[in-house]
Amino acid sequence: MSGPIHLRAAMRKDLPQVSTFLKSNGLPDAGVDKCLDNFLLAVDGNASWVGLAGFELYGSKCLLRSVAVDERSRSRGHGRTLVVAVLRNANAKGAKTAYLLTEGASGYFRRLGFSVVDRRDIDEDVKTSVEFKELCPKTAVAMRKVIG
Repeated sequence: MSGPIHLRAAMRKDLPQVSTFLKSNGLPDAGVDKCLDNFLLAVDGNASWVGLAGFELYGSKCLLRSVAVDERSRSRGHGRTLVVAVLRNANAKGAKTAYLLTEGASGYFRRLGFSVVDRRDIDEDVKTSVEFKELCPKTAVAMRKVIG
């Protein structure tokens, strides 16, 4: 997998492959079906999936989730491209602040403008996400970024 990529919106028919892609990259797929319309897929010239990312919208807040890039395509800027595009889409839908939880990529997200926050400081609506309630351990780092 190399060369240029293009981004496209995820479609309902992509859900099984989205789930498989997330699981193969060590990420949960719970709740993705409810926000699939907010996912973007990165696809290479051979129509192979390079990565994906999405968000859950909670009024003027969003939860960035499921940022995954295929191991063979990492360190090429594809994750950054996905995150920037997904946050732009979230902002277009009214989000002004983005949150995320991460177990091992806080340094990466810090370079993308996120800062570490205490979980208690996260908007209560965002805390209703399955990621907060069930999927991410209490040790996951919470981060926030103003996007609009």
